[in-house]
Amino acid sequence: MNDVRNQQHSPNKFNMSRNLIWGGAIAAIVIAFIAFLVIFMSSSETPTAFLAKWKSALESSDAKKYEALWVKSERQRPDRGYQSTARLLKNSVNFAVNLEDSGQPYRIPRYPNRYRIDAIPVTANLPEGPKDQLRNLVIEKKGIIQQRWKIIQDEVIGEEITAPPSPDATSRPNLAKQPNSPVAPLVLAWKTALETQEVKTYTDLWDKSARKKRASSFRRATDLMSQTHIVDLQYATYSPVPTQRNRHIVDGIRVTLQSGSEVIETHIRTLTIEKKGFFRRKWKLVNDQVGEISGAIALAQTSPSGANTVSGKESGGTFDGNAPLDTHLKVRQVLGKWQAAWEGKDLDTYMSTYSDKALITRVTVRDGKETQIYLTKKQLRSKMKRLNTMYADIQVVISNPQINGDRATADVTFLQKFTGTPASGTRPAYSDIGTKELDLMVDPADGHWRIYAETWSLYENVPEFPKM
Repeated sequence: MNDVRNQQHSPNKFNMSRNLIWGGAIAAIVIAFIAFLVIFMSSSETPTAFLAKWKSALESSDAKKYEALWVKSERQRPDRGYQSTARLLKNSVNFAVNLEDSGQPYRIPRYPNRYRIDAIPVTANLPEGPKDQLRNLVIEKKGIIQQRWKIIQDEVIGEEITAPPSPDATSRPNLAKQPNSPVAPLVLAWKTALETQEVKTYTDLWDKSARKKRASSFRRATDLMSQTHIVDLQYATYSPVPTQRNRHIVDGIRVTLQSGSEVIETHIRTLTIEKKGFFRRKWKLVNDQVGEISGAIALAQTSPSGANTVSGKESGGTFDGNAPLDTHLKVRQVLGKWQAAWEGKDLDTYMSTYSDKALITRVTVRDGKETQIYLTKKQLRSKMKRLNTMYADIQVVISNPQINGDRATADVTFLQKFTGTPASGTRPAYSDIGTKELDLMVDPADGHWRIYAETWSLYENVPEFPKM
């Protein structure tokens, strides 16, 4: 009886096994086919190759060709840049694209199929004259089965009317040709905002939190925008901060303010730029420092040689050394602030000229032997506080200053005479003479010059300054 039942179930088991085998085979074929579609139907085009296609579409003045490169949903968004470019193409505006001087494509974090290309130089030949632009392009692979690169943003981040070539045009650096300056597009946008006096555009270049933190700098810059600005980037220097790869300092920007045809002043601007944002990181201004004005520049060029002394709120006289003029001016300003705060016993202002990591060295020279003591900024503050209570009047005379360095660092050496007069007439005034060396550097936190090292050499029993 059991044998009969087993014989009846055997064909059913065989059929079930055969169905499973066929089912598995079909599933494997389907999976292989899908894999084939994904692998072979997806675009093997590189972002660089797509850039060439984008360049061709612009230079052909073919609006349909340019439109086909876009994600359809992104074309409708006014902040993506499609509409303005498409309108120019439909009006038969010719474009010239320079991919050689653009940034390299890089993948955007958190988006494996999305790439960004910054600072692409483009010239739009408008009826009123050529206009130079810098563009940022964002592209992404789109499609379920057949994936292709598509544009999701084509943003103009700076533009200006092309000036006619000048005789010395070959000696002027091209902003778009700053290979190691990813912040150059923002600097150009900043220049455009100032020269067009667009306060809102200028405000949008700032990081929101930085506008509050650096309220005085932001307010000063916006107040000046009521005047006509002429921005000269010829002497600007772009310096990445070594310890913070997402922060750059742009120094030496000359800005001339005019009221009608009358020149009001020329000053130096220092920009601190940092990448901000959580999901979509962008370069933003975190400081825009208005520096020395033209009056000080004229003083440095015309001051007669002589005592080379420093006194008052701002250091005066001429300086020897090989540092650039801008560095001379800024160091002189810091040194004047440092000296005035010392004489005025303004401890907070005095200490603000020092970096938090400043190292102070005290050297006493006695009978040809040197004794060294090292102080931190905190220890220096304690000593200066005690000094301020000891003397009712403090005088600091500086002579023969010399500045060497570049646009980001400087070392200053000078002769210093200190005189402290106590409030009580029972104690004589104290005086000492020595040499001081200050090492200054642009603080990466805010772009201000600060003292990072100080060495004071005290010569005992010396009635007058050592002869130089």
